[in-house]
Amino acid sequence: MRPRTRPVRHNRSDLMTDNTMAGRWSPKTDRVLREAGWTPQRRVATEQWERTLRESDGFSAHEKVRAFLAEFGGLTFALTGAGAKVALLPFSINPLEGQWESDIFEEMSEYAGTAVYPIGEMAKGHLFLGMAEDGSIFRGRDAVDFFAESGDQALDKLIVGYR
Repeated sequence: MRPRTRPVRHNRSDLMTDNTMAGRWSPKTDRVLREAGWTPQRRVATEQWERTLRESDGFSAHEKVRAFLAEFGGLTFALTGAGAKVALLPFSINPLEGQWESDIFEEMSEYAGTAVYPIGEMAKGHLFLGMAEDGSIFRGRDAVDFFAESGDQALDKLIVGYR
């Protein structure tokens, strides 16, 4: 007689680890990204953003942020309502949201222990998003904290609504 196996239970937290759709994030994130205009082949120029931020604030873009912004820069998400664990908030991937905010990004960089470059904002500008040289994401304004291990994980967290 074979041992009886327990049924697999799924819950809402499965949303944050289900990478079946694009191999990078949850099916919901894939759908919302596509609705916003993203495709796997999407590439936008980052040179003007880089020049503007370098001239206004002295920011220096690194390779990971260039790749992330080339793929997702300019996308805006008007999300609201309940998420899997936390409320959904509107956000945009626009590095110019960080223009003239070098003090906030200096604080993020100090917290991260490496340079953090602006990638956008969330909660209607109440929080800024920045990417460190290793690709990890930080957020902050009055206080700074670690947000995600990568840009992909940050997008999934913002779109699905988990911590």
